[in-house]
Amino acid sequence: MQAKLGFNRFFSFSSLLLGGFLVVLIPLLGGIFNISYQLDSIAANGRRSVKITEEVTLLSRQMAEAVLSLQRASGQYYVLEDPALLGRLEKSHARILDTITSLRSMSLDKIQIAMLDDITIQESTLFQQLKSTPRTSAEGFESFKPAFDRLHESVSAMADQLGTLIQRQQANLRRMTEGAQRTMIWQSAAFVILSLLLAALLSWLLSRPVRQLSSSIRRLGDDDLETRVTVTGPRDMVSLGNQLDWLRQRLIELEEEKLRFFRQVSHELKTPLAALWEAVDLLSNEVTGELTHQQSEILGIMQGSVRVLRLRIEELLNYQHALHQSKDQQRETVSLQSLLDAVTRHLDLSLKAKQLNLSTAVAGVTLQVDKTKMEMAINNLISNAIRFSPQGGIIEIRTAILEDETRITICDQGPGVPSEDRAYIFQPFYQGDIQTPGRIQGSGLGLAIARAHIEAHGGKLTLMDENSHASCFQITLPIEADATNDER
Repeated sequence: MQAKLGFNRFFSFSSLLLGGFLVVLIPLLGGIFNISYQLDSIAANGRRSVKITEEVTLLSRQMAEAVLSLQRASGQYYVLEDPALLGRLEKSHARILDTITSLRSMSLDKIQIAMLDDITIQESTLFQQLKSTPRTSAEGFESFKPAFDRLHESVSAMADQLGTLIQRQQANLRRMTEGAQRTMIWQSAAFVILSLLLAALLSWLLSRPVRQLSSSIRRLGDDDLETRVTVTGPRDMVSLGNQLDWLRQRLIELEEEKLRFFRQVSHELKTPLAALWEAVDLLSNEVTGELTHQQSEILGIMQGSVRVLRLRIEELLNYQHALHQSKDQQRETVSLQSLLDAVTRHLDLSLKAKQLNLSTAVAGVTLQVDKTKMEMAINNLISNAIRFSPQGGIIEIRTAILEDETRITICDQGPGVPSEDRAYIFQPFYQGDIQTPGRIQGSGLGLAIARAHIEAHGGKLTLMDENSHASCFQITLPIEADATNDER
């Protein structure tokens, strides 16, 4: 057996199957890891957005509180005229500057940075004025109220602007979440499709040796013993292919032995049979002298036995020829009527002996067949009908042309085929319990030969179930197969 070397030949079918499962699983695992990564990214961005929101909110409140604290400390400093309160004023100023510095470290746009610069200038100017201006009681502190009002308005406006920063962070998080969702959907779909494609590819690769084995077994079943069994794939499948090829070679040897046996048997039987037939013929012609009545009766028995023996040998050889020469066909277009005319000429004496009528409805039906083989098949079927038909009965032959097949039905009015015999009547040498009394018994090869020739044409021979006739055989020939085989 020819077997190609390959990487997978060093592995068994089960190990390759497990490896294929792992390969198909890889994209799915990749999809799971990708989804986990995307979810982690969304969670990290969410935490960062929440943190920024908290920081912005806290710093905005701290700035507002620091400005208010600066204003209170300034008021107390001026009202109480206590130099010790100057430290609280400076502490509030430092707190405002720290808050501004923390805000500058965040991702602010130009407008927000400009507003921070303006707040810084206003607060620093106001703080310097508060420190450098002589304390002139509470009435003098009222002169700073417009500056504090402007500073509060600037801080409030800055808080509003920082609110847009929070909204922008939320919008970015929403866009990122939506983008990640779309990405996960497309990537998941891609991973699933990739897994399915890999599964289909691996299934095709792993099932290829099985298909090769199935094809080889089918060829063996069709009696194709010439094509070598070739299986590529895992080592156990290649080993199975080797065993199947060994079986093919063994079948060839057995077939050759069987053919040799039949040739030898036919030669060993025909030679003495010919001498016996010639001796019987000489006796029947009274070459050795006149025969008595008793001798003539014995001679008639001998002639009948020799005739039956010769018929059996011919049927046996015809059956072997039908099996082994079925592929050697010379197809031609013939009319069914011409085939029936040739068969009825051959069986004319048998039809007249039983006074049988042959009813045919086959006008215009043509077949693309091997004329000799199909004539033999129809001859055997009609001979079988004659054998079991009652005296003066009718043998009916009808046809039906369908879209893709031609059906030929041959029916008789005999005793029929018992239900227990229906499954075996096409087997070689099988003879049912119902036999025709007073006639030469059949060999059980007629229907087997007919079926072999019909199946060689791609058709079927079946026994039908009909109440109007005792037994009815149907030939089914595919029309397209006829044309195809003829072209071949």
